Amino acid sequence: MPIEVEHLTHTYLPGSPFSSTAIHDLSLTIEDGEFIGVLGHTGSGKTTFVQHLNGLLKPTEGRVIVDGVDITRKGVSLLDVRRKVGLVFQYPEYQLFEETVAKDVAFGPKNIGLSKTEIDERVRWALEQVELDFGEVAGVSPFELSGGQMRRVAIAGVLAMKPKTLILDEPTAGLDPRGRRAILAMIRRLHAENSMTVIMVSHNMDDIGPLATRLLVMNRGELVMEGTPREVFRRHDEMLAIGLGVPRGAELLYRLRQEGYPLPDDLYTLPEVRDALLSLYASKGDASAARTQAADSASPKEATPDA
Repeated sequence: MPIEVEHLTHTYLPGSPFSSTAIHDLSLTIEDGEFIGVLGHTGSGKTTFVQHLNGLLKPTEGRVIVDGVDITRKGVSLLDVRRKVGLVFQYPEYQLFEETVAKDVAFGPKNIGLSKTEIDERVRWALEQVELDFGEVAGVSPFELSGGQMRRVAIAGVLAMKPKTLILDEPTAGLDPRGRRAILAMIRRLHAENSMTVIMVSHNMDDIGPLATRLLVMNRGELVMEGTPREVFRRHDEMLAIGLGVPRGAELLYRLRQEGYPLPDDLYTLPEVRDALLSLYASKGDASAARTQAADSASPKEATPDA
């Protein structure tokens, strides 16, 4: 189920003194099964962009085609679109409202007229996907859960619609390190086990780098870079010029290369930079120095903070 975006432009409050164009003539195709990372500083247009992909926003110009259907045309059922493309907002737990977890997750399937049996099956499946035990949480108020659990319930509510594409807008925002790691591991598994296309908006380069198969980098409403994480993160100076950073591994690599270390220019995780240093020193016959340099380089004290 590819998603095609053709010459998308979106202007807020057109024709008014407060008119502002958030997206400028953006065109791209998202193929089945991709894991897309959408990067950009605040105001770059990344959230506006993803909200067009399930019809939440209508373009000022251009069109969006989902599974061969132009969803910008009049008369297109947006309910059908949103069954195919699920959108999880930033801080989705703020939208929980039902008295129990099970009722909240069931809200979408109930509204599309599924039978009670199928609704129950979907609720159980969705909670399993977000690693919550149905027996433990189904009858509990979502507001009695932890923040991380509430976010999982909100994601389960979108998954219960069985979308082919899942969009997540800053899914780890506000979580502590443990909660962030757990959510990222869950998203990785959802993508791997369900043949689901995932589109994830993020400002954290270390989060998105190991997950995405392709990155879209936006600046002032334009798509300014596109490629694999290796292709994008090797463009260190360009990323910094538009107000973004690179993963800690890529930053360390950049500094080492500036110091004259003959290392590949497309590494972006700390472990692979460490391994490259070990290989470099080993080739010179100095294994002890290799281990010392690699350990120092991978130390959190030497790492650049998350972008």
